[in-house]
Amino acid sequence: MSELEITIKQAKEALAENNAKKALKILKPFKSSLKKENANNVILNEVFAEAYLDNGQVEKAYPILARVCELDSEGQVGGPNKFFTMGQIIGGQDGVSIITRGIMSISNIAGDNLTNDQVEKIVGGLLSMIEIWMTDLCMEPNAEEQCEELIQRAMELTDGKSPETWSTLGSIKISQQKFGEAYEAFSQAWNFFDLRKQEIGEGINENNSIAQTIGLQSEFVDLLQPFLSLAKMCLEVGAYEVALKVITAVRDIDEDNIEGYYLEGFTYYLMSKLEIFKLKNPEVNLNPENIYEFNQVIQEVPLDLSNELITQFLYDSRLALSFALQMGTNADSKDEVVQELLGGANALLQEIGGPVDPKELSRVKKGETINENEDFQELDLMEDFSD
Repeated sequence: MSELEITIKQAKEALAENNAKKALKILKPFKSSLKKENANNVILNEVFAEAYLDNGQVEKAYPILARVCELDSEGQVGGPNKFFTMGQIIGGQDGVSIITRGIMSISNIAGDNLTNDQVEKIVGGLLSMIEIWMTDLCMEPNAEEQCEELIQRAMELTDGKSPETWSTLGSIKISQQKFGEAYEAFSQAWNFFDLRKQEIGEGINENNSIAQTIGLQSEFVDLLQPFLSLAKMCLEVGAYEVALKVITAVRDIDEDNIEGYYLEGFTYYLMSKLEIFKLKNPEVNLNPENIYEFNQVIQEVPLDLSNELITQFLYDSRLALSFALQMGTNADSKDEVVQELLGGANALLQEIGGPVDPKELSRVKKGETINENEDFQELDLMEDFSD
């Protein structure tokens, strides 16, 4: 095995471990060769592009990907992944065309016998195309028709068992204002995500090789973003119980995830608002079809903090939001997403009674049972995060 082959192998191993910086360090001796003797080396170019993307350097990955798509126009050397990635980056009609090229590449190689991995890649491509049609191309007259056709193909390929496909279907139904159907789609998405999570967990607990265990752990971590996205979409249609199940799964993956804590607190906040709204409007029959409208006027519903119907919801909301603030003490002050979450947590806490005492948070974290009558000294944490 040549030095270049060893380098590529080691870089791929680092990327499999989600260590892009390590991969780039390994690849560094061959960086200059991309413009010289290895300019047409598809595999080396692809590894460099993947490493840059995983390290958040899209501007460096883009020209390399563009070149590789030209060098390996049918995916015969490096496979179809580059077409899917490139299509997502550029978007629009060109993005759809490039993703279609990736799907055709897989189909041509596989013939009539698609493997599970090939099906997964094709479905991923179809869902990426749907995302483009729902965003960049949403004003095109055939956008809805294209989304329906693509989601149907994805469902057929996966026998209706793909959680990502169900999540995307729910998103389509929201755009069509069919909120009841969206609710059902998100419920199905969670059912299949939960099954996948259990299967991965069982696989990790079995006596596998180190490489297999690392691969499964990577799959486990990869569930994080789809779970967070699903939880947020569930809230749009009032699927609060499903959202809480998804958020619990988020904590299994990353127990200190700030967004997970914020979403949990926000879910309980919405549930308390909903209870008060139902109490004051008993004639209104709330369901997924109209709860979307309720979410649009949520701020207009005043909370009675002394109402026993929402006491537990309010406490659970304060608890989760307080944990979000606690996790945020070590967060990067330049991370705009995190700072927005912390600002949102503070705003909600001001409305529902303030943060929970740090001593109480510590005891909850340890799994201790808290006596509701215990007197904890109130500490004003909000000042620490209001800057």
